[in-house]
Amino acid sequence: MKLLLVPLLLASHLRADVIYETDFDDFATGANQWSANASWTSNDTTSGAQSIDEDVLPALLKTASLGFVRPARDVTFVALDLGYDHIASGAPLVEIDTLIGIEDSTNNRRDDFFISIYNSGGNRLASIRFDNEDPNSLNSQFGIWWENGTNQFDTLVDFIPSELFNLFATIDLESNTWSADIEGIPLFTDEQFTNTNNPLDFGFLAFEWDLTANATSLYGDNFLLVADVIVQSVIEIPELEVTHSFDPSGNVTLNWETAVGWGDKVQYSTDLNDWLDDLPDSAFDNVTNSSPVTFTDEGEEKGALRFYRVKRTQATS
Repeated sequence: MKLLLVPLLLASHLRADVIYETDFDDFATGANQWSANASWTSNDTTSGAQSIDEDVLPALLKTASLGFVRPARDVTFVALDLGYDHIASGAPLVEIDTLIGIEDSTNNRRDDFFISIYNSGGNRLASIRFDNEDPNSLNSQFGIWWENGTNQFDTLVDFIPSELFNLFATIDLESNTWSADIEGIPLFTDEQFTNTNNPLDFGFLAFEWDLTANATSLYGDNFLLVADVIVQSVIEIPELEVTHSFDPSGNVTLNWETAVGWGDKVQYSTDLNDWLDDLPDSAFDNVTNSSPVTFTDEGEEKGALRFYRVKRTQATS
């Protein structure tokens, strides 16, 4: 009898598709250059409040910054135009991964910085606010807050000025929930993403500088530094558990259950390197109902050793 080996379990896992990614290294350096890139826009393109800087930090070639100089407006934003349609893509789970830091003021005036999500109509849906108020002042709100469009909540987590940290957020546009952490420390988990009645889609990712003073002349020279930005959609591939047996002729039989909206394809290999998918009747595409599947390889030329696997891909129609 020829030896046939079969992998028995392919656990559920995630597939990520990058929507946008940058480390700013290909951006032009200088004042107002952050918004000069075609993917970004700003409401202040003249004051120098947003810029691309070079060699600010060791090991980082270029970084983006928002703040430091007197802005043209009391709220300055730089926004990434994503126009992401989670319904059309079938991937409502979106991840934001960014490396940021906040440099404290030297002129004793401190402001707020935001990472905000807007829909395609320009409506703010939710935000994470970094309040740079003097932590020693009376009733200080210094620290990190999250907002759902109508209410704000203290995460009880502070940031350290002048230090870069990784912010990671996951938004489920279908269930209207989101979670976020910095350096693995949870800020909030499975909270309501937006409490507004605005259409729920991911139009823009914005970095914002909000002055606490009522005049731009009273700006704080604090600033937000952004080193990397990655936005990606994530699809959870359903668990695929495969069992095997042999029929009376010695042919291997694979058994598993299909998943709604996914197609399965039996593949085989003799070396675990090159995989082929030309077995007759080995594709189970665009299933609408979960059901048990039995597949038997009845081919005569199997060789001395053959490995099998079932590859699961999202249905396209």
